[in-house]
Amino acid sequence: MSCLLALLRKKVLTGFVLEYVCPLFKVPSRRKLVRRFLSIYDAQKKELSKIMKDYRVCLTMDTWTSVQNINYMVLTAHFIDVDWKMHKRVINFCVIQNHQGATIGRLIESCLLQWEIEKVLTITVDNASANKSALEWLRSKMNKCSSYKTVLGGKYMHVRCTAHITNLIVGHGLKRLQKSVLAIRNAVKYVRSSPNRLDSFRKAVEKEKLPLTGLVCLDVPTRWNSTYLMLEAALKFKKAFARMKEDDVDELYIGYFKEPEEEYDEEGNVIPSKNKRNRVGPSEEPDWDKAEIFVDLLRVFYDVTLRVSASLHPIVHTTFHDVVTMERNIENLFIAPEMGPISDTENVLIDMATNMRSKFLKYYGGFTDLNHLVIVGLVLDARFKLRNYTHFLKEVGMDDVDVQSRTNEIRSLLMALYDEYVPIVDGGRHMHRHQSPISSGSTITSRSSNTRVGVRGQLLNSWRKVVQESEEAVTAHEVDQYLNAPLEFVEEEEDGFNILCWWKINGPKFPVVAAIARDVLVVQTSTVASESAFSTGGRVIDAFRSSLTPKTVEALICMQNWLLGDDIAQEVEEPTIENTEFYEQAEKGTLIGFNFNFCFLFSYM
Repeated sequence: MSCLLALLRKKVLTGFVLEYVCPLFKVPSRRKLVRRFLSIYDAQKKELSKIMKDYRVCLTMDTWTSVQNINYMVLTAHFIDVDWKMHKRVINFCVIQNHQGATIGRLIESCLLQWEIEKVLTITVDNASANKSALEWLRSKMNKCSSYKTVLGGKYMHVRCTAHITNLIVGHGLKRLQKSVLAIRNAVKYVRSSPNRLDSFRKAVEKEKLPLTGLVCLDVPTRWNSTYLMLEAALKFKKAFARMKEDDVDELYIGYFKEPEEEYDEEGNVIPSKNKRNRVGPSEEPDWDKAEIFVDLLRVFYDVTLRVSASLHPIVHTTFHDVVTMERNIENLFIAPEMGPISDTENVLIDMATNMRSKFLKYYGGFTDLNHLVIVGLVLDARFKLRNYTHFLKEVGMDDVDVQSRTNEIRSLLMALYDEYVPIVDGGRHMHRHQSPISSGSTITSRSSNTRVGVRGQLLNSWRKVVQESEEAVTAHEVDQYLNAPLEFVEEEEDGFNILCWWKINGPKFPVVAAIARDVLVVQTSTVASESAFSTGGRVIDAFRSSLTPKTVEALICMQNWLLGDDIAQEVEEPTIENTEFYEQAEKGTLIGFNFNFCFLFSYM
């Protein structure tokens, strides 16, 4: 009935507009609208493709199955423009036949060819084995094709999704606390199930004199981050739940837990129960103790997930610290034997930590096994540079030989990136600016080996020798100049430092390193940017619009992303000699008709 009324209102409104507001307006047909929209999409795509050809992009990729039971693959491009502003653009939302590695690799290659994208630094995917084989296939193809301009042969192209790994680690740990989490979830579910039960809970909160702000919220069982928010909120009202149990004269609260337990599918929807087990609960003191410790741990993973989910500002320079933080918090759960007998709660938490550590080691192995571009991202942060990485290696107990070896490995990678970028930055004019770094010691640049003559020349040559032998020599190589420059001290919180603004201001001092930073800082360590397109896809393709063609779906999703995105700054072309001569003549007023037009213009001002 509501749909019929809506249709009638639409027809009445359309008739009113056509008859009275704009009688000459002709409503175009549906096919004409689609053709017009697709032509606009093609034009915008061509323009965006032309702009993106000037940038080296980092890609994120993910797959999704719609209500049409069609598999889609989304590809999102990320880059930093000439004004040091970060952008993301959904470039493909296309049908994929299956999830095999070769199929994924070929489709990515097809998308790159379609967009004429030749410069790709990294591709971020989740941890499916098919994605790994897809990127290996794509890398070999790109290295064989001369049109693609890979960096270091695409050795560091594959980046794994930190958010996905975090979900796996936490999910593995939650299994050990399933009973305690269920007891608290059922208690929250009781409170939120009816207005009367919520009122009784509020009375218990008032009796315990707790602040009646931000009441408990129910989680989605398949989303650990919502479970964290539920546990965090419920812990504030632990005394109120205990008071409800004490004041439950009619056994309404206790009787709720004698009912059969509900079951959920993968989407968190309630399904008919296959067993007759009663609900777990009510929550006891040990359940709250376990939840309290687990919430402290989950807070770290929750903050990491929020940080890596950003897609409009750099995250790669903080990822190294995030991974180390997760590892250390898992290790802190282990109780040393000399601390005395281990309680049941501590034993459960140790088992949980063991499960989480096994997952961490499976996907990360250790901080040294990270994609080295993540560590380069840390080095390109002016607050840390290579010194922070060296300091951390010493902190974890590595001997001096290993510390020096791993430090030199990252420095050599930065040097290799410099050698690859220097021929293309500013037309290669920085190639002979610095000497090749034969050793890490300080050297001084000299324009030529010619010996100066005369008294003045002898004085300058003598002073040059003194400077070369002293510690005040100027570092020759640009990479060493950046690494040896003073660190940027920031008193604010870590998130308060705008790394793009810093490079925009200081980039002219280190032009080649700045070009490396422009590409490396856009590396994505999660696929959230691509996954967010699925939310749009779920609204575009629903049960009432399941007949849209894949091309129309792709155009709708991509166009929405492009229209909501900020404008991309483009490099201003330097004026030619002809343009310069034209403007000089215009200033002198020697152009034919210029004086007349000038006077004509000002006569109306």
